[in-house]
Amino acid sequence: MKNKLIVPALVFAVALSAFSGCGSGSGGGSSSVGGSGSGGGNEETPKYTEMLFDTSFKDGIKVSSLESHEVSFTWWKYGDSDASKDPLWSLGQYCNLAKTRTDYDSSVNDLSLATLFDEGKGITGSDGSKYTLTNKSGSKYIAVDPAVGEYDLKVDTSKEYVNQKTGATLPRMNGEDWVHMILQQQSPVINLSQTEEVIMSLDFTLTELETYDQSIGAAQFQWIFSVHDKSAGQREEDYFWFNVTLFDNRYEIFPGTQMYDGGKGDATGKFIYAPTGNELFGESGGKVVVGKTYRVELNLKDYMKTAFDVAKSKGALERSKWEDMAINGFNIGWEVSNVSKVGVKVANMSLKTKQAGGN
Repeated sequence: MKNKLIVPALVFAVALSAFSGCGSGSGGGSSSVGGSGSGGGNEETPKYTEMLFDTSFKDGIKVSSLESHEVSFTWWKYGDSDASKDPLWSLGQYCNLAKTRTDYDSSVNDLSLATLFDEGKGITGSDGSKYTLTNKSGSKYIAVDPAVGEYDLKVDTSKEYVNQKTGATLPRMNGEDWVHMILQQQSPVINLSQTEEVIMSLDFTLTELETYDQSIGAAQFQWIFSVHDKSAGQREEDYFWFNVTLFDNRYEIFPGTQMYDGGKGDATGKFIYAPTGNELFGESGGKVVVGKTYRVELNLKDYMKTAFDVAKSKGALERSKWEDMAINGFNIGWEVSNVSKVGVKVANMSLKTKQAGGN
């Protein structure tokens, strides 16, 4: 049984809808994370474990370089965060067009705080209760409110996909980098076969959406999980990507993804599976409009089993067994490969598990 929910956040009392794999639609019942089922007086409340660390972002954020293959970060500390404490969140701000464009200055797009004292790089500030970080070009922006655990991510690729001499828009070419603004964390290992439920939840609001050139690429807001084979004796750990696509500007109803990662030099080559909008969100398809806040709660385990089976059928994970698969990392945010200006506000992020056979 798969759980699904996407509703405006104003509807607080709606529980998770449930539906069967055959699409019955009747007798499914309902549940909510941490709820007590039918509410009988002798029933125990199911015990869920939060798998995310520092959900308020109070300990700061590590900021990557522009290169996705470089494991180097600088620390962004703000407010009362402990300057000596390693942040548990990192921000991937990948895209270095200087590799493919002559006389292109990619440093103006850099958020890296290693360059804080260079003009226009790593510009920090505040906006009410939020701490902000942007870059010289204005292509990337993040704001964090540790008091309530909210954050904003904005991307304007019209400031990066340009001819810097003339200012004219110059869309990406096939094989070029595209802009990422993704928050990530190395979660504790979640062994799927030993877990009864894996519940992801968040509130999100699409705050901006302007598309300037759609000739190549898309603007996607996704929560992406890496699902690894943790079996002993594997010479090289194999894995696949499981994408929860919350917004894709190309579609009113997202059609799903079954493909191998590619399109640029640092692609992983691993299988990607993303359920359709209808699979995740029912007949509404998860259509998202600017300015409305949506509450999303999903039990991911059954979807991930389907993804594993499809990956195997497509030639991936040749030596892997479902019993050995585990979540051990994720990222959430924007990948913007077209020319557009987009923004999202996120609150109440959670990733909870309930162990198999437990209350």
